[in-house]
Amino acid sequence: MQSNTVVPTLTTIEELYKTYKPTLFAIAYRMLGSKTDAEDMVQDLFMNMHGVVNDNIQNYKSYLSKMMVNRCVNELTSARKKRITYVGNWLPEPDVQPIGQCPLECVERQDTVSYAFLILMEKLTPLERAVFILREVFAYEHREIAEMFNKTEVNCRKIYSRVKKKVDASNIKDEILSSHLHEEKEMVSRFIAALSNGNVQSLVNLLTEDITFIADGGGKVSAAINLISSKERVLTILNALSSKQLPGSELHLVEVNQQPGIMITNDGYCTGVICFDWDVNTMAIQRVYLVVNPDKLQHVNTGFITSASEC
Repeated sequence: MQSNTVVPTLTTIEELYKTYKPTLFAIAYRMLGSKTDAEDMVQDLFMNMHGVVNDNIQNYKSYLSKMMVNRCVNELTSARKKRITYVGNWLPEPDVQPIGQCPLECVERQDTVSYAFLILMEKLTPLERAVFILREVFAYEHREIAEMFNKTEVNCRKIYSRVKKKVDASNIKDEILSSHLHEEKEMVSRFIAALSNGNVQSLVNLLTEDITFIADGGGKVSAAINLISSKERVLTILNALSSKQLPGSELHLVEVNQQPGIMITNDGYCTGVICFDWDVNTMAIQRVYLVVNPDKLQHVNTGFITSASEC
């Protein structure tokens, strides 16, 4: 007896890929904090779809989203175990784009996420992260989310409500900062000038008293293993960065997850990304994030550097 299951043709899978790749990638990037891992997750999902998709599926978006979320939850559960042995601080992979974006890329750049959002997601459990992202970012109904995780709608509402309270302040802050982009660009430009000229002391008024410096070298590149707090200590580490690691490098004003940031290059190759978290009351810098782990810069070198040179 022949099976009634209809295996989609390659064309059908290609159509699904073209239609839903942006949504699935957006889910995975927010869940995993890595563009590289998100792309791999999307590719892997579609490569394993033969014999799985059939005509009984009424809502492909929901079906594929469920598959993606489950994969990400499993990956996060495994990754958290691996991070026990991670050297130093773990930071999300930055999304770097030119300040003056290429016109053809503008449509694709509408669905982005702030670096502060990714940092906040790291503080949540995989389930909390998934429920919040699906509801807050993609407007899934609680009923749909409950079906994805085999939980009650009431349970999902409680999870979402609990997480919403944790992140509401930061969401408001992102909205406030969006109206200060010109001011941020000027301050980041001053930051670049100070690091390039070795005049780090000129940054003293740009930093909050309780500023924190967080670096991620992944054990592959020299970077501060512990968080560095207080204005005096952060100025010291920035001075060391300026005098010992940056000579011979170029610093560029770029967009890092929708906020002004810095890309460090050496011979045209990205060796680091710096981004900031701002105190909305004083518009001073309260956190400096430095990503120098080369694994987290691969996407910048294969994507941003290439596209920027073509614009």
